[in-house]
Amino acid sequence: MIRAVRRHLSIAVACATLSLPALAGGPSDAALVAAPRNPTEWLNYGRTYDNQRFSLLSQITPKNVKQLRPVWTAGLGSLDGLEATPIVSGGKMFVTGAHSHVFAFDAATGDRLWHWAPEEPEGLGTVLCCGPVNRGVAVYENLVYVLTLDARIVALDRDKGTVVWEKVIHDWKQGVSATGAPLVVKGMVLAGIAGGEYGVRGYVRAYDAKTGAERWTTYTIPGPGEPGHDTWPGDTWKTGGGATWQTGAYDPALGLVYWGTSNPGPWTPDLRTGDNRWTSSLIAMDVDTGKIRWGFQYTPNDGWDYDGNNAPILADIKVDGKPVKAALQTNRNGFFYVLDRTDGRFIHATPTIDGINWTTGLDPVTGRPKINEAMKPKADGKKVMPIVPGLEGGTNWFPMAFNPETGVAFVPTNTWAMALTGYKPEDIKYEPGQVYMGMDYKMHRTGETVGRWRAYDVQKKKWLWEIASPLPVFAGVLATKSGLMFSGDQQGFFFAADAKTGKVLWKHQTGSGINASPITYAIGGRQYVAILSGLGGDVGFYFKGPKNASLMVYALDNHDAVGHGKGGSFPVEDIDGALTPLPK
Repeated sequence: MIRAVRRHLSIAVACATLSLPALAGGPSDAALVAAPRNPTEWLNYGRTYDNQRFSLLSQITPKNVKQLRPVWTAGLGSLDGLEATPIVSGGKMFVTGAHSHVFAFDAATGDRLWHWAPEEPEGLGTVLCCGPVNRGVAVYENLVYVLTLDARIVALDRDKGTVVWEKVIHDWKQGVSATGAPLVVKGMVLAGIAGGEYGVRGYVRAYDAKTGAERWTTYTIPGPGEPGHDTWPGDTWKTGGGATWQTGAYDPALGLVYWGTSNPGPWTPDLRTGDNRWTSSLIAMDVDTGKIRWGFQYTPNDGWDYDGNNAPILADIKVDGKPVKAALQTNRNGFFYVLDRTDGRFIHATPTIDGINWTTGLDPVTGRPKINEAMKPKADGKKVMPIVPGLEGGTNWFPMAFNPETGVAFVPTNTWAMALTGYKPEDIKYEPGQVYMGMDYKMHRTGETVGRWRAYDVQKKKWLWEIASPLPVFAGVLATKSGLMFSGDQQGFFFAADAKTGKVLWKHQTGSGINASPITYAIGGRQYVAILSGLGGDVGFYFKGPKNASLMVYALDNHDAVGHGKGGSFPVEDIDGALTPLPK
């Protein structure tokens, strides 16, 4: 009994800043803005609008994390990849599986409340880049929002799972799909699109959250008369890519929404000379009108598929002793960027991996890369290799985490090389709904270690530690106030590490590779940690392994645990050291 009381006390202390109680219904606009002060729920894709994926909960600590055990699990009925971040609101968990299925569970017991399965048109699979994945829902008042593979946005009743309204975002036969999690801001639902490999023209669209009426649309590729249009020759802007397939961030004080954009199309850069704004970039939009206030292009005239899509983290830091409202992003091109989020000004960047050779360095004032022309593929049928990093990163779509109290970012990275072979111009033709890449690629190892989780002190510009894995990293990261970092690997291990040292303190075999992002929440004085386990998506292109589709939920071991209690039949290994490598 003493043990239980201490547990409840520790979580009460951690929740002392909570100003808004968990509601039976969904969050209001005010509750979404106040999410940083509500550690018991996980209300946004990145928990908070700033996407820090940092939790104030401190019941689970480096000292007791070895007592973490599964308390309930749920199968999601598919052998396709899982990449979603669960949402927890009002005691319910809402999560997506493959093919945009939506599930609602009692977040404490695991009881399934409802399941919504969309109908998919025949032939849809022919226009999907990277599998039938989905990265999550958004919640607002009495509705749950999901984007579908056939490019629709659907609002579901949060209690019943029935459709309240739906809108077609785009004709999926044109190569447009939707796989990201929506973002709710100021009574609007913001949705991006996927399809950068199909000659789309990217955009973000805002819908009225209650009715689905369109509020505004912002194209990432400027049309005639818009700033940046002159960076596209001829009509190449019409099929220029710049898809918006991830989720954005929002600063309520500045009134700006931040969204990353994908590669240009086709991949062959000499067919679209110029910077090709705003592809492979971060753009800041006025939340009320969608007007682009500023853009920062990570990779001008991108010829390497270096999307800049992963959601930026918004953080208030000090640079040379002066406070800066910053946007942090770890990019596919191998650099960690720090920008001024008020105006897009470049502050500094640091390589996240060794051996970068597509550029000889970044301009210290503007951040513009100095291109190594020998590593730039062309539409000539010739192979260029080895290009570092390969197109999976650096850091691909999987989100990092940031602890604002220590100023440390936890960065998932991959050190790969690739070969690129550009088609000849006569073999590159745009056809709606057909792949419009103009290039072949192949990934190559550069050593025994591919994936790494690295800790970076943003203000000191210093790497602190790393955890190595023989397989690539495709999972996101969670950081907690108690000093833990959670993530998962392709061997199927969900693990916790000491945030100060990187020492892995606990791991659990989930049965399949992990490509999703963990969350933590609290109900009834008990802290939970959750992760989706399911090999698939991009990573399924490169290696095979056990497949399942499971939602795993953990809490500290005690006799009152629901489900299997004390770990039940789930094997958990207490370890001392790094992740176990695969046998050679």
